Amino acid sequence: MADGKKITPKKPVICAVFASGNGSNAENILRHAQSRGGGISIPLVICNKAGAPVIVRAEKLGVACKVIERAGTKSEQEAAILAALKEHDVEWIFLAGFMAILSPDFVAAYKDRIVNIHPSLLPQFPGKDGYGDAFRAEVPVSGVTLHYVDDGIDTGPVIAQKSFAREEGDTLETFRARGMELEYALYREFIDILAQRAAA
Repeated sequence: MADGKKITPKKPVICAVFASGNGSNAENILRHAQSRGGGISIPLVICNKAGAPVIVRAEKLGVACKVIERAGTKSEQEAAILAALKEHDVEWIFLAGFMAILSPDFVAAYKDRIVNIHPSLLPQFPGKDGYGDAFRAEVPVSGVTLHYVDDGIDTGPVIAQKSFAREEGDTLETFRARGMELEYALYREFIDILAQRAAA
């Protein structure tokens, strides 16, 4: 610069992804963060199930995946998770198919910095089978919700929602597949917003 001042790049927001199963949503998050070229850094995936496919997905993208199963008490497991997050200086947590309920103490440690994607238009169909519940209820319009995590089950403040119509001839599989595409989109949009905030 002409004035001789050195411009220091903004520090990226350091995040972790929590997942338990297949990991397609986790992979979507990781790929999008990496494709941005800055703003968001995701050095860690936490998995609570040994052998879950998400482990391989993360490793193929060069991201460490730490498996922390529950061997003792829930508090002991969460303490191990918190230690791993501290080791990587994690500031935000993205839940992507993480099949465990976080304790109030854990949520408090990352208050307003834990984000979850839920497969329904909350407050409709909370719980573990949003797509199935919505499909069986034959609602004409369903959707997905990105929300902050609080002490309840799918009760945290809504960040954004996207909807899709039930189509004639839908099976649960086609219904779920359209919802999953919206899940991917919502997380990509949130990552972009978080990176923009950090750069401001």
